[in-house]
Parts: sequence; C-alpha cells; structure tokens
Amino acid sequence: MKKTMVILSIIVLTLTLSACTKDKEESTSSDLQKKESEEQTTKITYLNNHYSVPVKPEKILFLNAFESIEDAVILGIEPYAASAIGSDEEPFPSFFGDVTANTIPLLTTSGDSLEYVLQLAPDLIISTDMEDPKVLEQLEKIAPVIPTSHYGPDWQENLEMLAEITGKAEKAKTLIDQYHQDKQNAIHYLDSFQDKDIVAIRIRGGEMMIYPKDVFLNDVLYGELNLPVPEAINKVNQQTVITLEGLYQANPDYIFIQYDLYENDMDGSILEELQQSPVWKGLKAVESNQVFINAVDPLVMGGGTLNGRIRILEATMEALSN
Repeated sequence: MKKTMVILSIIVLTLTLSACTKDKEESTSSDLQKKESEEQTTKITYLNNHYSVPVKPEKILFLNAFESIEDAVILGIEPYAASAIGSDEEPFPSFFGDVTANTIPLLTTSGDSLEYVLQLAPDLIISTDMEDPKVLEQLEKIAPVIPTSHYGPDWQENLEMLAEITGKAEKAKTLIDQYHQDKQNAIHYLDSFQDKDIVAIRIRGGEMMIYPKDVFLNDVLYGELNLPVPEAINKVNQQTVITLEGLYQANPDYIFIQYDLYENDMDGSILEELQQSPVWKGLKAVESNQVFINAVDPLVMGGGTLNGRIRILEATMEALSN
C-alpha cells in the first residue's frame, strides 16, 4: 500500500512538472513570437500620425492610392498589386515603364476588391484618405494600412513616407533636391513671362474644364514656377466648365490641353471638332502656334506627386523655350 502511494506521488509530481514545463515553453514561445513580430515591424510618423509597418515589406498593395503608385514608380519600387489606372488591356500608363510589368492590377472598386485583397495577402496596404472609413477598417484586418493624403501640397511627405518604408530615403532626397534646383533655374528663366497668360485646360466629357490655381497643372505653373495667375483661373474655386466663347474672352498667350480618351467616351472627334471651330482658330495662342496637347500625359497625377511636378516643369520649359 505504502509502495503504491509512493508510485502515485511520483506520477503526480511528474505530471505537474511536465505541465509546468509545457506552460513555461508555451509562454516562452509566445514571448519569442511577440518579440520576433516586434522586431519585424518598425514605427513611422507620417503627417503627425504614427504607424507600425513591416521592416522590409515585400508585398505592398496600392489601393486607390494613385499618387503613391507614381511615387513608387519614380523611386523604382515595383508594386505587388495596384489599382488599375487604364484599361483591362493596359492597366497602367506607358510612362510607368517596366516598374509595373509584374504588378497585379486591381480592376474593381475598393469594396469589391476586399475579398481579392485578402487572397493576395499583402504585408502592407497603401490607401488614400479619401477611402470609405468602413473599407479602411476592413483593410486593417488584412494588413497594416496607411491612408495617404490626396492633398497636392503633401506630395513631399507622401514621397518621403514611402521612401522611408522601402529603404529609398536617399534616392528620394536626391530626386527632391534635383527638382528644387531645376525649379529655381526655371523660375529665373520664366521671369520674362510675367506679362503672359498661360492656361491649362482638361477636356472631360466633351467639355473644357479649368481648375483653381492650386489644382492639377496649375499648382506648379503658378505656385511653383511663379507664373502670373490669369483672371479666368482666379475666378474659379473648383473644376469649372469654360466655354469656347469664355476662352476667347480670356484669350491666353499659351494653352496646355490635356485630353484623355477614357474621359471622353473614347471619342477622339471631340478634340478634332474643337480645333475646327472658327472661334478656336481665332485664339491668340492658336494663331501663334502656342497650343500644347498632352505635353503632360493626362494620366499623370498633376502636381500631387514629384513625378507630376517634374513632368509639368519639363513640359513648361520645353513649350516656352521655343
């Protein structure tokens, strides 16, 4: 009996020690996993908000963050997946080059893409502050999410944030410094154009649109290059239709036209008909051959990206140097 009790005591002690050892191992394993997880992430600050992101994200998905896709392209970062900008046949603009050659195009809206995004299993999602908050909540269950600013003047913070995450900070600095140097050279040259009116027009849905002085091309033309703001532009505070008669009344010295087929029901005749109009032909810019069509690709995200600013600056200098 006594021998039996001893054996039972040994068994109980063994089981207790085994359980303690298992609990300790599980606790240690959990602590190690937590530590590894923390070591694999880093904290960044972007526009006064703090985010925890992977140290070396390999599968960055860009959802409706069109400015950030351009930032990725100029930094040479291949997006894992990204919202399409063009058609099914050509989801990304040709000026993206080979950077998006292997990028998975997302051809549907944010809400419809959620299940597919889950299947893609990204390790970081770059979104936009214009996204539906409910969609952002769902995305955060899939991977860390950074909603980037669509406000044009935040272009540098946007670029630097993406560069910091992807180890491209030095390249971003070099590109930004070069842009500012080129801008100063351009400002010096364009000082002789202070008596000229330069207007940028975008044709959408068959109508000519003009924009406030800090939107699309205007932010660079007037805000960065210090060109005078025409009266017609000063009068608008949102996308506004300008009639042919209104354009004739403004009669600018130079006109930049952006015309994208996708924004005009794939109808190329709209531009042709405009150019055949007697009123159009009587414009000062037309008579002096100072109209520039798609000098800046209409798919470029305007002044909201460094890429856009560089392209607008280059197009302006090329146009006004002739």
